[in-house]
Amino acid sequence: MNSIDTSTNNNQECFFVDIQRKLEVEELRKQEYAKASGFHLDLSTLQWKVSDDESYVMVAQKNLQIVSTMRGEVIDQISLLEKKLECPWNFPVNLDGAVLLLSRAATDSSQRLTGMNLVLRYWFLQLAMHYHIPYVVGTFVTGSPRENSLREMGYQFFTNPFGWQQSTYRSLREVKVVVLDMKNNGEQALQYCQSRASEAIKQYPFKTSFPDIKYVRSL
Repeated sequence: MNSIDTSTNNNQECFFVDIQRKLEVEELRKQEYAKASGFHLDLSTLQWKVSDDESYVMVAQKNLQIVSTMRGEVIDQISLLEKKLECPWNFPVNLDGAVLLLSRAATDSSQRLTGMNLVLRYWFLQLAMHYHIPYVVGTFVTGSPRENSLREMGYQFFTNPFGWQQSTYRSLREVKVVVLDMKNNGEQALQYCQSRASEAIKQYPFKTSFPDIKYVRSL
């Protein structure tokens, strides 16, 4: 396992958290999702649960305070992925291996313009390459501020015709499912992150080794 360390700044770093800091993660999620547009949700959905234990929950920390978070779920069962996306996988991409589903992203409003979403995404793309995960997947409502960035990274865009209606999320706009082919577009995506957030990536290094791979089995 490779250890990544690009900075000596001990006050700012990215790492994976566990249940011991769940309350901080929950608070940031709820604080920022309460301001979201394009969908309604029950904020209790954002509480830490079994799927978080099975996932990689990454945070960016500044002066011991969590300022940004994103969850990565390694999923190797298409039926579970379909349940999480709330639509069948009828898209023209053959998932011939595990996928990394990125979700639960939240950044403190005071850090919104510092590129923290790109920083966490960059380290998750590095994780996907480390584990040789062929696809990175995401979903969001149209109009999301990260939509243009994902297009420039090389993500493919598809429409979820059903929207989010079955879970505690209720979409008010069209829902997109996006897929990044790591073999063909992984380097392009990493270079995009570097070009747009190089200083922030240096300021928030991922300082520890990637742990052994684990797979999500829970909703």
